[in-house]
Amino acid sequence: MKKIILLSLFLIITSIVQAQDPNWTYIRRDNTGVGDLSHTTIVGDAFDNVWTGGYSSTHDEGSLVRIRTNDTIYTNWGTYNENYLPNGLILDIEFDSTGIIWVGTEVGLATSEDGLNWNLYDTSNSPLLAHQIEGIGIDTNDDVWVVTSGDPSQAGVGYLNASTWDYYTTANSDLPAGELRDIAIDASNTVWIASDTGLIQYDGTTWTQHTTANSDLSSNDVREVEIDDQNRIWALVGNAIDIYDGTAWTQINQSDWPASNFTAYTMDIRGDRVLLAGSNTTIVYFDGSNWHEEYTSFSMFDSFIDSENNYWVSGYGIVARFDGTEYTKYTQYNTGLPTDFNNDIFIDSQGRRWFANGNGGIQVFDCPNWEVYGPNNEGLYPNPQPLFQTTIGTSTTEDGDGDIWFTYDGTSGYAIQIPNGDYQDYDAWVIWDNTNSHPALQFPEEIEATADGHVFIRGSNVNTFMYDKVDNTWTLFDLSNGLTGAPNCLSRHGNQMYLGHYQGIDIYEDGNWTTIDLTPQGIEHVRDIKFDSTDAMWLATTTGLWKYDGSTWTSWDTTNSNIAADYVTAIAIDSNDNIYISAHNTQIWPYYGGISYFDGTGTTFTTFLAADSPLAHKQVEDIDVDSFGNIWALTQSEGFSIYNPNGIAGFECVDRSLERLLSVQDLTATEELQGISFPNPFEKTTTLSFSVPDASPVTIVVYDILGREMQRLEPKEIIPGENSVILDLSGKRSGIYFCTITSNKRSTTLKLIKE
Repeated sequence: MKKIILLSLFLIITSIVQAQDPNWTYIRRDNTGVGDLSHTTIVGDAFDNVWTGGYSSTHDEGSLVRIRTNDTIYTNWGTYNENYLPNGLILDIEFDSTGIIWVGTEVGLATSEDGLNWNLYDTSNSPLLAHQIEGIGIDTNDDVWVVTSGDPSQAGVGYLNASTWDYYTTANSDLPAGELRDIAIDASNTVWIASDTGLIQYDGTTWTQHTTANSDLSSNDVREVEIDDQNRIWALVGNAIDIYDGTAWTQINQSDWPASNFTAYTMDIRGDRVLLAGSNTTIVYFDGSNWHEEYTSFSMFDSFIDSENNYWVSGYGIVARFDGTEYTKYTQYNTGLPTDFNNDIFIDSQGRRWFANGNGGIQVFDCPNWEVYGPNNEGLYPNPQPLFQTTIGTSTTEDGDGDIWFTYDGTSGYAIQIPNGDYQDYDAWVIWDNTNSHPALQFPEEIEATADGHVFIRGSNVNTFMYDKVDNTWTLFDLSNGLTGAPNCLSRHGNQMYLGHYQGIDIYEDGNWTTIDLTPQGIEHVRDIKFDSTDAMWLATTTGLWKYDGSTWTSWDTTNSNIAADYVTAIAIDSNDNIYISAHNTQIWPYYGGISYFDGTGTTFTTFLAADSPLAHKQVEDIDVDSFGNIWALTQSEGFSIYNPNGIAGFECVDRSLERLLSVQDLTATEELQGISFPNPFEKTTTLSFSVPDASPVTIVVYDILGREMQRLEPKEIIPGENSVILDLSGKRSGIYFCTITSNKRSTTLKLIKE
């Protein structure tokens, strides 16, 4: 008899695979949400999380994804420059009895005890002769079995007992020849393998091949094998399921299924429920009483039934849950950053990151939550475009009242106003288009607001629109009534709005326009304008970075400094007046580009070029800095590269640790140490309650997500039995912490969530 203790296990060990640079991280399509396109497997764990993998063959990048179904939080272990797992398709995912994860990929078997440190077994460090792990099975001793595919002479069955490997092939064992597709282990630790030459059985001594010739198996082409709760073997052969109880065979086939001309590619079994996914984009499922057919409209690779009897399928570009009535679809377009092509990044006053995306609308990353506002979000969130829809989000800003505004490209000129920035109060959203604002409003490219309630929207040509929040009026400005050129950018400075164009800047304040002529300086194409704390004006231009302090012009370019490039696309200024710029040269070969920053004096920048740094792409189009000192760079076609010279901070909310089930032998009440915390999550304090067998001293240590000790307590007056201690983390940042309680060589570790 075993006792199961539920906790989140945190181990501070050296990573074997992971080699991520602590000063860099990335926000991309394949490492947010459900990742990329190909979801070849879907499984569940003991905590009712759903797991899948996303992969893009065009980039050879992928990810392992955990969907926390109770609050729909997506945790993503990406492969792009993060090295949690190797690049490649994820073909199977399994957990042992304690929650250690095993991931079968097309380039080896990856495993982790804590989610933070990963090992990889492949042909270089194990007896495996083939890289591609088609299936994983775990026996009652937590030994791991895998089937591999590839060259028939190298494909085989791997067996890992602790650190000792065996590998069976047709050359060194009686393993029958054939393509090995799936593996399952029954309650007596007999191994069952699906192959294209029958169902293979291995009892640890003898290999047996069940075929149509020597059994009632209806086809030798076995696609998948499962073990039910009665220890029966289910062999999926496409147009039937053959069930073997160790003595007799029974069959479920198309005469039982409601779908005609249906071929099942995958199956899952939970209790008396069965789910089949296959041809004609159809699922067939048994709900315990009757068989049903349901059309999906998408291709499927794998299937899973969760503890609430929802039916899950994964396929190309989608993970879907069917509750018996309707589908909920999770895709790259509604769970994270939809594509790696982006138009804008904006960090609001609450530290939330907003992205304008070229093929997915507008996204907000309120760590760790994502919401996506666009026509492809499958109805999970609003798509505030009732007329002519567009997928292209263009810009986001925040006005002086704390309202969030964002725009979409297109003929209807959509601008969305979110009062007080409360983006989840969807009923309060105000949708502006050319039917209720200005009839000429079209193709918005940028939005910005002054401190006194004037919201400006720059169109694709000269047209620029202003909404006066006080008067509730809209005005069109063009070359006839204020503008002297087609604006390239908008920038606020108090109650003033600055509009930069080819060789000048138009300034609006309280109904009046003035202009700064930049021809004497030779400045061309103002791309961005920012002001530091001394009111000095900084310009991003195609002729370098410029500063005007009210009397003197100063410039930096590649001839007098180590700036990244002369074509400066954007500027950000932090609270210490450090200047950050994005710049590139993509006009004249050789192309280059990157980001630069300095304290505003001298000619020496800290510069990162894509060619010689972890920066993802040379064409950097936008830049921003958050309150943690992270520098966000919009790297065209490669998502966002994030750099912090002091180490990336503010992402503690992304919890990549594994929830674990520790299985231990039964202990008497005087031998075990257990603990819980409540409330959890908490804002400032939580109560630690723990049970100890005697009055031995107790040590309580709190670590952050990086394993750094944050607090240590040694409470007095410990008594045998139940004890409680109030833990105060009011001075610590919000995020994930781990608390280890130790007494007399016994310990327990709790995961704490501080809001």
